[in-house]
Amino acid sequence: MSTEVSVYDSTAKKVKTEKYEVSFVEDINIGLLHQVSIASRTNSRNRTASTKTRSQVSGTGAKPWQQKGTGRARAGSLRSAQFKGGGVVHGPGGQVYKDRTPKLMKKKALQMAISQRYKEESLYILDAKGWDSPSTKSANEVLEGIGINNSVLFVSMVNELSLIKSFRNLKNITNKSSKKISAIDVITNDYILITKEAFSRLIKDRI
Repeated sequence: MSTEVSVYDSTAKKVKTEKYEVSFVEDINIGLLHQVSIASRTNSRNRTASTKTRSQVSGTGAKPWQQKGTGRARAGSLRSAQFKGGGVVHGPGGQVYKDRTPKLMKKKALQMAISQRYKEESLYILDAKGWDSPSTKSANEVLEGIGINNSVLFVSMVNELSLIKSFRNLKNITNKSSKKISAIDVITNDYILITKEAFSRLIKDRI
């Protein structure tokens, strides 16, 4: 099924309407989008919090005092949690945050998220022909010319370095390649600005 999408040039002028062989979804499954989004957030968590157990802290292995006869509670190591400098009991560390989502679910969620932006007329195709050198000023003029004033997901090919460098310093811009874009990226941004090459590749490989 072919769909007509507006294409803008580097001066933010609508130059034409092109047909792409892509089927945008009419019905949005909120439950599926929510599940995939939560999985994406889970997989992006940093596992940096960590404490050492009694087997990991440095210290002597000698028994602090004899087992019987002192009137004190028996103790086998100064690295136990009750002593200063001892290990931590049940502390954070070693936790693995991983949510394996089936590929078809992620593909469907991405398709629905992009379809929703298309229905909201928040999807813009950029024909960056002739954009040979980085220019943040030009990138800002493109956004202002189109009328984008909120958070933007800018999608490009990894080899479009001039475009990446032009848009990456702007406020409220999220840069992603067509290979790395996910449903959570689309959901958390109000607009999608994607290059022609990236959109063609996205249709072919991802949606």
